[in-house]
Amino acid sequence: MLNLQNEWTKLVRKKSSIVLLCLSAIFPLLVGPAIQMMQSKFGFTAFDGESFPLVILSLAVTFYLPLLLALCVSDMFAGEQEQKTLSFLLVRPLSRFKLFTSKIVCTGIYLLTLLLVVCLSSLLTGAIWLENFTFSGLVVGLSSFLLSWFPLMAMGILLVFLAQWVGSSSKALTFSILLYLVMVVLTYLFPTIAEWLPVYDNNWYQRWINNGLNSATFGRSLYLVSFGALFFTLGYYKFSQKEF
Repeated sequence: MLNLQNEWTKLVRKKSSIVLLCLSAIFPLLVGPAIQMMQSKFGFTAFDGESFPLVILSLAVTFYLPLLLALCVSDMFAGEQEQKTLSFLLVRPLSRFKLFTSKIVCTGIYLLTLLLVVCLSSLLTGAIWLENFTFSGLVVGLSSFLLSWFPLMAMGILLVFLAQWVGSSSKALTFSILLYLVMVVLTYLFPTIAEWLPVYDNNWYQRWINNGLNSATFGRSLYLVSFGALFFTLGYYKFSQKEF
């Protein structure tokens, strides 16, 4: 896709992106030995090789990855508008739709890369330091990380829509974090409203593990696709009307 390579190159050349990728890989490698030492010291097994990747995934999709996603989106949209670099891109024979789409696709690739880095690191940690690491656990862990891409990407597209309304990366990041926190609180206070929010599917992988493909998981899949398509359209409309 035209401009996709350019967007990806800009993203991976940022020092913050490299540092965050390294931290994503290092965190499970540090947690694993610490858990193993604690379990050996106290004589009980809280986490084993099969459950450890899922524990790391639960922490990542709830706290860590939404923050990195908000940071990526704020830099790619509001940040470039703030730095006046989008106007230079539009000088090229490139439509606004292709520019907007390439940024969305780049965000999705970056999110998938983060998930795979955390996944491989946690699987490796579980295999080396913790007991009961099996092939079935590896398959379940990898599948769970891949399934988590869909609700997180729906969240990312919502944040892209939000970023169109502000012209500063710091404001976009702040508003994105606040919006995410509000949605998390709403899932606990108002369960009926929570079903309409992408954070409701933070544990989406657990439903697939427990129930497989049924009417409920298929329906939520269609909802996430529809949610992403809606805010992609609204975000592009706002992007196409802006002056750079």
